[in-house]
Amino acid sequence: MEGIERLKLLANDIKKQPILKIVDYLVSRNDMNEKYLNEEKSLNQMFGFITQQARKKSNGDCVMIDDDTVFGWAIHYWDEPNDKLGLDKPSNIQPKKNSKEEKNKETLDKVQKSKEEKIKSEPISKEEELTLLDFEEETDVFI
Repeated sequence: MEGIERLKLLANDIKKQPILKIVDYLVSRNDMNEKYLNEEKSLNQMFGFITQQARKKSNGDCVMIDDDTVFGWAIHYWDEPNDKLGLDKPSNIQPKKNSKEEKNKETLDKVQKSKEEKIKSEPISKEEELTLLDFEEETDVFI
């Protein structure tokens, strides 16, 4: 497998546009093909490395970094061994998903569960129970 193919394969599950933009840039760099074959490297760890570099540039509030600088950090990540970058093994941490979507789904799941439990636990009162005799008058057939 070529390095660029490995990079594309690693990017299959990535949905975030900024990361995909970085991957597109990396794929365009044929000179880095061999570097992308390094098994100690991952896109998640690359994203963490880039985020760490951006935090170093911030004043604590926010920071704006131009694309070329971010692309440079991405190339630096793939070009250097992890120990030289101060990184351990590849990170299994996924970039944050849309936490609002996740919270909404969790809330809906909790509400649904709560409703189901309430229905199961509430006894039906005698007044609410219906028998076949309750419908007898409505089902009389006249000939």
